[in-house]
Amino acid sequence: MTDLSVRTIRNYLKSGLVSGEKTEGAWLFSVEDFAKMLTNPAIKPSIKTKGNGVIFDFIADDRKKNNKICTILDLYADDEESEEISRFFCNTINNNYSTADLVFKFERYGKNVRVILSGGEDVVSDLINKYYSH
Repeated sequence: MTDLSVRTIRNYLKSGLVSGEKTEGAWLFSVEDFAKMLTNPAIKPSIKTKGNGVIFDFIADDRKKNNKICTILDLYADDEESEEISRFFCNTINNNYSTADLVFKFERYGKNVRVILSGGEDVVSDLINKYYSH
């Protein structure tokens, strides 16, 4: 979800910048742990660069074989609303679209939240509709 490499995330875990729980050989992150990682000042620039890459890759791909959407939601939200937005997208994606061709990026800068979604038009449209109807 961050497009950061496994090695990078392991380094963040080792240095204490990220917290999670290792279960059966796999690292698991709670919504709260993930939200902290996304807003950590030492990590945020890397995630932002990767998020911008999603947009540039979408635009540069002129050989798409399926209909696709790349959309950016810029939302104004206080801390509680921001957590709710993050939780909604993380939970909804994990429970409904974990195997879908979908890229999700979440950025927060003060009261500004940016959600980037890229993938098949049916998946992205459905997710956006779920967000606005919840």
